[in-house]
Amino acid sequence: MKIGRMNNPMRNLISEVNWTGKHNFDFLDLTLEPPNAHPDKVDLDALRDLIAKYKLEVIGHTAYYLPYTSPYPSLVRTSIDELVKCMELLDRLDVRRMAVHPDEASAGIWGRARAIERNIRMMKIIAREAKRYEIKIMIENTPRLFNEVDELKRLFNEIEDVGFLLDVGHANLNTRENKTRLFLQHFRDRLEHVHLSDNMGGSSDLHLPIGAGGIPWESVIKWFKEAEYDGTFTLEVFSRDYEYILISREKLQRMW
Repeated sequence: MKIGRMNNPMRNLISEVNWTGKHNFDFLDLTLEPPNAHPDKVDLDALRDLIAKYKLEVIGHTAYYLPYTSPYPSLVRTSIDELVKCMELLDRLDVRRMAVHPDEASAGIWGRARAIERNIRMMKIIAREAKRYEIKIMIENTPRLFNEVDELKRLFNEIEDVGFLLDVGHANLNTRENKTRLFLQHFRDRLEHVHLSDNMGGSSDLHLPIGAGGIPWESVIKWFKEAEYDGTFTLEVFSRDYEYILISREKLQRMW
């Protein structure tokens, strides 16, 4: 397995990458978001030098709140333009995987069924744009959309050239039991990457350290081993104290 962590876009990007490399993570989950990691603000040469210095692999990540299914055509165009900016930067870094979130806000605008339909329609456009840069789009299951087997089946049936980003924390929300095993059983062949964080179930996406919530981590690790997945795992642990990220890595390695 390879363990990475995500930069905090509220902090200086170069400092974030330096911390990631100094603490010997295998890769950087590079989230390209304002205020400090928007593509227009990235010092590409400095970033490239640090990635080379620490021999970090990089996976691309984009903002979860881009309204690319909005009823406003101008917001749709701007959202797609922002995703293309991310693709352009990742291409210059020779990064070939990029995460895109469903536009969850659309569920409250269009209703669930129409939101699924509209998301898939726009994801086809995003995937087509990504193909120009030889980047593979990975769609993440989120708490409100594409966190059900039937929705993901429809997505993968309609778009052949997108992968699956399985967020274990999201698979624990709005459900009686964690859906990670179910998703692995149905979509192992599309799995490209995994996000790990803990929570207490319910509807709150807390991004707690591993073991601080209610997710059955020993079982989760067993499910990934049963599925013969030994790829990239991002610790998506959001804490001002980064020691919790290191503790989470230690716990994950020990369980693995």
